[in-house]
Amino acid sequence: MNTCTRRRSVGLVAIGLMVGLAGGVMGSCSTSPWQSEYVAAGTPIAAAEYRGAVRVREVPWERVQQTLTVLQKEWAESDVPPDEWSDAQKLERKAKLLRGLQVTSDPRSVEVLGRSEFRTTDRLRPDDGELMAFAKKIGATSVVWSSIYMGKTDVVRNEPVTEYRTGSHDRWNGGGNSRTFSETSTVYVPIVVKADERAWVAYFLRDEGTARAGTGM
Repeated sequence: MNTCTRRRSVGLVAIGLMVGLAGGVMGSCSTSPWQSEYVAAGTPIAAAEYRGAVRVREVPWERVQQTLTVLQKEWAESDVPPDEWSDAQKLERKAKLLRGLQVTSDPRSVEVLGRSEFRTTDRLRPDDGELMAFAKKIGATSVVWSSIYMGKTDVVRNEPVTEYRTGSHDRWNGGGNSRTFSETSTVYVPIVVKADERAWVAYFLRDEGTARAGTGM
């Protein structure tokens, strides 16, 4: 029986939302990583569930990281904290992030709801329905995801070990003959193995025009 390994990445992704996170935190394996590692960018939208078709697409990892590096540099060089920036400055910053995500919609109509960022040795498929289902739940009309191979990492897994035991004992029914027996038992032993690890990030976006059309408003 294998155990899944999941942890938040230490990277630049949080800069795109101006949200600081501690890295190396293990995530829960009971839910999908898209949900368990989700961090909202702001106040959740009330009754936000979206019933239309969610667009799920990939963007190159290098493009995302280059964009976030630029945003981080601007943040570091600013004498004014981000929460005191003007509406025009905030819109410009969001527009840069959306361009990095290859989003062509008008930035004024797109809300960045949040993102999920993590590393895992689990085999994930963004097209298996879990990512889309969670996106709908939080009101996203589209999801932009990216991934990169990080190499091998140590993973603790519980592997079954079967023990066999044989023996004999005397029969006490007067016959004087011995009787042989055999027993088996299985225990799970933790072992450390090497496994492939990937880093993942997904941005959840809500286009108000698309959302109104999808909800029949």
